[in-house]
Amino acid sequence: MNARIESAEHAQAVGAGNRRTAAIVTQPTLPVFLAAHLGTGREQALAIEQDPHAVSLRNVLQGIAQAAKIIAARIAQGTIVDSQTLQVASASPDSGSCRDAAKEAFIASSECRAQKAGIVLHCEQARHPAVAGPYVLFASSLDSVANIESNVALGTVFSIRQTEARSHDGDCEIVGTKQIAAGYALYGPSTMLVITVGRGTHGFTLCRQRGEFMLTHHAMRIPEQGPVVAINCSNERSWERPVQRYVNECRDGSAGVRQRDFDTRWNDSLAADAHRTLMRGGLCLFPCERRRVPIAATRQPLLYQAQSLVWILKQAGGLASSGRARIFDVDADAHALTPLFVGSQREVERIERYHWEHDRGEDTPFTSPLFNERSLFRPEARV
Repeated sequence: MNARIESAEHAQAVGAGNRRTAAIVTQPTLPVFLAAHLGTGREQALAIEQDPHAVSLRNVLQGIAQAAKIIAARIAQGTIVDSQTLQVASASPDSGSCRDAAKEAFIASSECRAQKAGIVLHCEQARHPAVAGPYVLFASSLDSVANIESNVALGTVFSIRQTEARSHDGDCEIVGTKQIAAGYALYGPSTMLVITVGRGTHGFTLCRQRGEFMLTHHAMRIPEQGPVVAINCSNERSWERPVQRYVNECRDGSAGVRQRDFDTRWNDSLAADAHRTLMRGGLCLFPCERRRVPIAATRQPLLYQAQSLVWILKQAGGLASSGRARIFDVDADAHALTPLFVGSQREVERIERYHWEHDRGEDTPFTSPLFNERSLFRPEARV
């Protein structure tokens, strides 16, 4: 395969005077990119074409891309029930129907591609086995679907693993760090597909005229330092002390110990918040909560979602942690939850350090009876 892969940044404006002619660079489609990307040279690319496992992986990723196109089209319809008659629903978009449509798109993709040994969907106990294949697809077909009523960006997070990700009773579980590919689709002003197969993180944008995902973000890199802190502040009273310390320091901005200002953002969409962090840097926080909350209300992602985002960010120069352990070091079943802190390397290392200091008791305020306030000046002693 002699496909030449170039990023959009390589296109330079040329010309003289007021007339400017842009150099046209043909962006590869997702199938062309995968064929070239899975091999580093012509000989390896030819071998990839004949390798059944590589062909299977390409087919799985192309199936996911096809499912993303279907989901994007369904979301874009909004409350329009029938595009032929222009019939419009009286209520807001039905999140349940969109979720079901997304689920069916992934199942149909699995069945028609026939390259996966199984598919595990978020909130689904049953697995949908396909013709025996080398991979298992873990996916949240439509994350944060409730946002559709507000016309906010939605996403799909997925992880492709070997068929060894099965327990003795036939259930699917997360086994170590063995991921073959990972990525997410983001349904916003444009539809993006961000993937990694262990050779960098690459972003594709859906060209609606051609109906193809085109490479638009080649070898993405997260900024080393960013101004954005993404966290849901509604549960602040239930955060652990290290998270409260980190967020309070960011709020103090240039007047505090961080000596620079931060912006707080929150979309309540795992893919959207992670993508903004990837593009702008900073930290995205899904902390552990000290109080018990229903599973439906928790903001913690599933382990396979977290490990997928971890791999994407690491391949882009970022870092991720659960606060006390690296996400890749955690083994659990497919429906386990985990706290997640993902973003620029320095910010993740800082929040990790705050957790370690808290566990050792080093962040406890210093108190001494010898140097304490006199009772006369304490608030409770004042008249």
